[in-house]
Amino acid sequence: MMSNDALHSSEILKKALFSLPQGMAVSSSHLKGFGVSRQLAHHYVQKGWLTQLGSGYYLRAGDKLTKTGAVSSLQANGVKVHIGGKSALAFKGFNHYLGIGGETLTLYGHGTRKLPEWFQEQFRASLSNSVLFDEQDSLAERPCVSRLDNDPNAPFVSEPERAVLELLDFVPKQQTLEEAKQIMEGLYSLRSKKMQELLKACKKIKVKRLFWNVAEELKLPVLKKIDLADIDFGSMSDYTLQGEKTLVLRNPHG
Repeated sequence: MMSNDALHSSEILKKALFSLPQGMAVSSSHLKGFGVSRQLAHHYVQKGWLTQLGSGYYLRAGDKLTKTGAVSSLQANGVKVHIGGKSALAFKGFNHYLGIGGETLTLYGHGTRKLPEWFQEQFRASLSNSVLFDEQDSLAERPCVSRLDNDPNAPFVSEPERAVLELLDFVPKQQTLEEAKQIMEGLYSLRSKKMQELLKACKKIKVKRLFWNVAEELKLPVLKKIDLADIDFGSMSDYTLQGEKTLVLRNPHG
């Protein structure tokens, strides 16, 4: 028969673990909120109720860590990263011809310099510190970043309008223009109001011109309702993009 102490310990752990969805890592700070100390967490590891992933993170016995669950765990523990670019488009259902499972998970966080070792051991991931917008560290206040499927336990992910600009920011060094165009071919539901706001706020002339150039070539409907005069595309000089092919990006105002 289980002793009273063991029964109480088991009940505490159940409350802590059942408050989180499957596939999500459990952080020390989360356990602490339920009265589970690091020493008690270590006891749970020895009992086989938890598996230690790395410093301050655990996985429930019998559970399988998912990409979204792992990112949610980082975010809940104060790591200011969000899923963006190609990865965000894949999770939003736009990247049909590329599987989510085999792709590198692209995370954005200009205040974060390194991902935890346990995370990198579990998933192929990249961290970008590129700054496209003047924004706060708060994930909830980043423009066009929201929780996946409006689930309070899901990770913060770029909405398609932001994700496409993050994708184009990687062209040509980390992302081929050809593949970016293939992805953009399916972006017929981009919201013009959101796109307008992001293009106006975007700090990189290259990204804005490249978006306009490709969207115009693909005849994406979003361009029809964007006020071109409200967006700064830089000087009237052409912008030359050196990659697999030399691409000249004209100023749409010209």
